[in-house]
Amino acid sequence: MTDRERFPDYFVEEDVDRRKCTRVVPMKVLVIGMLRTGTLSMQAALEELGYKSTHHMHKVFQNPGAECIMWREALEAKYQNKGRKFTKRDWDQLLGHCQAVVDVPAAAFIPELHEAYPDAKVVIVQRDPDRWYESCSRTVMKFSASPQLKILYFLDRWLVMRLAPFMGLLLTSLFGPKTEDPLKRRENWIKGYTDAYDEVRRIVPPEKRLEFSLGQGWEPLCNFLGDDVPNKPFPHVNDSASFDAGIKVLVNRMWIRAAKQNLPFVVGALGIVAAWWIYG
Repeated sequence: MTDRERFPDYFVEEDVDRRKCTRVVPMKVLVIGMLRTGTLSMQAALEELGYKSTHHMHKVFQNPGAECIMWREALEAKYQNKGRKFTKRDWDQLLGHCQAVVDVPAAAFIPELHEAYPDAKVVIVQRDPDRWYESCSRTVMKFSASPQLKILYFLDRWLVMRLAPFMGLLLTSLFGPKTEDPLKRRENWIKGYTDAYDEVRRIVPPEKRLEFSLGQGWEPLCNFLGDDVPNKPFPHVNDSASFDAGIKVLVNRMWIRAAKQNLPFVVGALGIVAAWWIYG
């Protein structure tokens, strides 16, 4: 299987101005599942059940321009009291093409999305906090601290201007300011993780939500959503090994994009050096 077949989302690039969009399909399912809680498996499951399209962080990678800007505006309004809070019209612009949401950044806004779409059903997917943190430390945090990524910040304008500021704001909004103290970092991340779930449980009535574990398979999810049970195994994707493989593909794509962006400057610099060498 090729990288494109295994990680198709990393090879899709869009430039859709969501501010010019509106809702074209009803919002039906809101999944509160933080990063590293099986969100890609849930996305695959919901799309197998016919919920097209299901929003995941990968969708932000595909359309980073307008999406990063709008998600940053939503985060600033909720967590920093900066600007106006999103209304249903804003959510319809940003997510109007989606029938379901999983993963961050949407998972940070389940109460707001529940208010905007009260008929949508809420699925809560929560791992043991300690195991969840260990998974994040082996994957997300490791990638964020990668020397390659720090170099790419200087070379890839897509990262510097769009994705990096958004990701930094998302993580600090959910898990507090960055710290080098491993005990404090663990405390902050677990607190942010549990607080997000507690907020949803306070706001969403029990009859509107399902406490779900991926190991339960199709039946409880389908019964809750009112869908037929597929005649195939419940999807399980993106374990730590798959995450690492996907990150390699994503980083390679970033290097290629950075090379294309900086090629004119490199050629120009070489031309100046050559002219100085010949005529200087």
